[in-house]
Parts: sequence; C-alpha cells; structure tokens
Amino acid sequence: MILLNNKTLPKITSETKLLGIIGYPIKHSLSPLLHTTLAQKYGLPYIYLAFEISPSMFKYVKNAIITLNIKGLNVTIPYKEKILPYLEKIDPLAKKIAAVNTVVNQNGVLIGYNTDIYGFIKSLQTEKINTKNKTVFVLGCGGVSKAIICGLKQLKVKKIFVYDIDETKIVQTKKLFGKIVHEVKKSEIECFLNKTDIFINATPLGMKETDPPCINLSWIKKGCIVYDVIYNRETELVKYAKSIGCKVITGLPMFVYQAEQSFFLWTGVKADTKFMFNLLHKLIFSAKG
Repeated sequence: MILLNNKTLPKITSETKLLGIIGYPIKHSLSPLLHTTLAQKYGLPYIYLAFEISPSMFKYVKNAIITLNIKGLNVTIPYKEKILPYLEKIDPLAKKIAAVNTVVNQNGVLIGYNTDIYGFIKSLQTEKINTKNKTVFVLGCGGVSKAIICGLKQLKVKKIFVYDIDETKIVQTKKLFGKIVHEVKKSEIECFLNKTDIFINATPLGMKETDPPCINLSWIKKGCIVYDVIYNRETELVKYAKSIGCKVITGLPMFVYQAEQSFFLWTGVKADTKFMFNLLHKLIFSAKG
C-alpha cells in the first residue's frame, strides 16, 4: 500500500469510519488507495475499501450499507443506474439523468449524487477545450455517458452523435436529452466520425490490456480531439490518437475531479487536486513497473 510517508499505516480504531466503492468487476480501481491516502493526509478517521458485488447479490446493497454504517460510497459499472431504487433522496441533477456515482449515508438516509458531471466539465475546462457549437461523438450510453452528455449540453455543444451496442440504451438516451442527441448505427460510425470535432469513448473497453480497441482506430481523423474515460492505463485508442497528432485527454482528470467532489460530499474537505494527480501518476507508474 502506498501511503504519504511509505512507513506508517493509517490509524484505525473502533471510531474509524468506512467509505468504499461498489462495482463488478472492481479490482482495477485506484479509488481505495486515493481516498484512504486523502483521509490520512487531512487527519480524518476514514478508510475506503472496494466491494465487488455480483449482480445476484446487489439486491442486498442497502441492507449492507445501513447495517455496516458505511458513511459513503462511490458507484461504478454496472450499478450507476441500478442503485437509484435503493436511495431515499437523489440530487436533482443525478435524478434528471438517472445515474448516481456517489452515495452519502446521512444518519441512515441514503442520498445519491452524480459527481461525474462535475468531473467531466472541469476536465474540459482545465484542458481549455472550446466546446461551444462543436459536434461530439459519444461511444456508449451507460451511466458515465449520461453524465458526459449532461455536461456537454451545459457546455453548449451543437450536436451529439451516440452509439451503443444496446439499441434500447440509445432510445433511452435520446428520450432523456432530446433533439441534441442523434442516433448512429454501427454501419455509420466511420461516416459520422468524419463529421466529429470531439470523440469520447464512454465504454469500459480499454480498461484491460486484453481489450480490443473500442472502434476501428483508422476511423479517427487527425484534427479530432480524443477523450477516453479509461484512467488506469494508456489505451490503444489513446496511443493511436497521440501517434497521429490528435489532442488527447485521458480519463484521469475526470477521475480526479469527480473524486475531489465525492470526498467533499463525505467529509466537507476540499482535497488538493495537485496532490491527487501526483499520487495517481505514481500509482499508475508503479502498476506498469
């Protein structure tokens, strides 16, 4: 475990509070190291663990949170939408897009938020990407895609092309966001990429080294901005886009900024994002080594 001084363990007592992340699979997540280290940095009595919950056991999630008095959770694939019925309150923006990635346990009342929206918008702003009147292609229509499209609408893009292997998700996305969203069929992906200013991979493809590229890489045009939500490794998409001179944004900034906001919701502390970036770069580099 990588800690601030690489020597001492975080102080754990009977008063230590529990945070965590739920998903399936979850072994790739760097959130436990990030948030536990942040808690140690700020002298807060928290530890953060990863909970891999199989779909057959997810129905018990609320009982587990309440029984174990878990103070806060991040929610990742495939539960960002499935968590909603288990919550007493949902922040208006998260409710609007029907996707939650952060849960706060407020004295037994579970409240859902979506910090992915904040994370995505801030990642574009810090990279000084001008999105106004731009055309964007979003691959995938899952929970993170909804947050991204919500952010793109706030940033005044012109059109959003979407494709998902599950056509029902495309229909739901169009219904949710309206005329700004345009459906793309599989056979049309290459054609629409030629009309795209920004391409965003909002699927899990690329998370594992054995994953195939999310699309045919030759379809990426040289002037396109490429954004990949995968943060734990450099994907084939990112490598190719860099090789042809595209402006590239990995999932790391979005991951950091959504984590910054989640940590604030749980603790009331605004974490130092520069510290977070430095820590994650070390973690990812050590994983490669």
